[in-house]
Amino acid sequence: MKKITLKIGGMSCSACQNRVEKYLNKQDGVIKASVNLVMANAYIEYEDKLKVKDLERFIKEAGYECLGEYKLDDDKKKNNDEKLRLIIFGILALLVFYISMAHMLGLPKIPFLDMMKHPKSYVVSLLILTIPFLIYGKDILVRGIKNLIHLAPNMDSLVTLGVSASFVYSLVNLINFLNNKGDLTNIYFEACAIIIFFIKLGRYIEKTSHEKTKTAIKELVTITPAKAYLKKEQGIEEVTIDEVKKGDILVAKIGTKIAVDGEIIKGYAYIDEAFITGEAKQNKKNVGDKVIAGSKVLNGYIEYKAERIGKDSTISEIVRLVVEASSKKGKLEKLTDRVSG
Repeated sequence: MKKITLKIGGMSCSACQNRVEKYLNKQDGVIKASVNLVMANAYIEYEDKLKVKDLERFIKEAGYECLGEYKLDDDKKKNNDEKLRLIIFGILALLVFYISMAHMLGLPKIPFLDMMKHPKSYVVSLLILTIPFLIYGKDILVRGIKNLIHLAPNMDSLVTLGVSASFVYSLVNLINFLNNKGDLTNIYFEACAIIIFFIKLGRYIEKTSHEKTKTAIKELVTITPAKAYLKKEQGIEEVTIDEVKKGDILVAKIGTKIAVDGEIIKGYAYIDEAFITGEAKQNKKNVGDKVIAGSKVLNGYIEYKAERIGKDSTISEIVRLVVEASSKKGKLEKLTDRVSG
């Protein structure tokens, strides 16, 4: 049996999460698959007969994109780019709204875009301003169509149907108007633009919340040190955490961090465990006391036996609980998914 965590692109709601998870779990050779919307990844346990390329193909068949093996990387630059685009399209959305609604709200009209005096300029300007929004929301529209093809409609599908219907209907009416066969009462280009903008705004706010969760998890992961001091017959040797085995005797001095969960077998120390307890006070630890990976030795010297390493450590357990909590859905959310489906 093999295990891997893959990064998934294109998931926007819990319906997407359910779609990928169900599709993966019904594939031959996949033992268990768990998809996390917040972390945008899929943890998969699979048989040796499958390869990573097969798993990537399954995700693609489900209508989503596999972005390779998952890592807690830094997406700060990407988020800044998204924020800039959102600001630009926010300004355009306000302009579209003003052009289309100023006469209804009693606001000053833009002279050369007045619906009554310059109807052609008015309607053509709305068409031109709406096209960039269709390009901006291309990812939503493409996913919506894919999910309809796979008979797994979600919110993207609903948005795609609404935007497409509004745009095509308005375009037909625009052509009729330019051919003197209709009027401007059934033009809804602004609806297409505003819908896409608000969906993008909501996604950005949601993604920002997800990124905060990711940041918190990253901070938890980096609490534990990358190195440990292993006691051997010939002396003390600096090793990586991966080299530490259960039962090894490790050393911690003033200013160093406890590498793994263990039990003190020699010495005593004052240790800062604020990241676990929330208390700023120093805790004195003696022989027989337990120490937690990531806690810092403020004073003293100890030798301790490694007990819980890697995924069994307290920090790893906390990270697992945070990730699970972020992906679990309440009864109301499950009911909402069922109704929206």
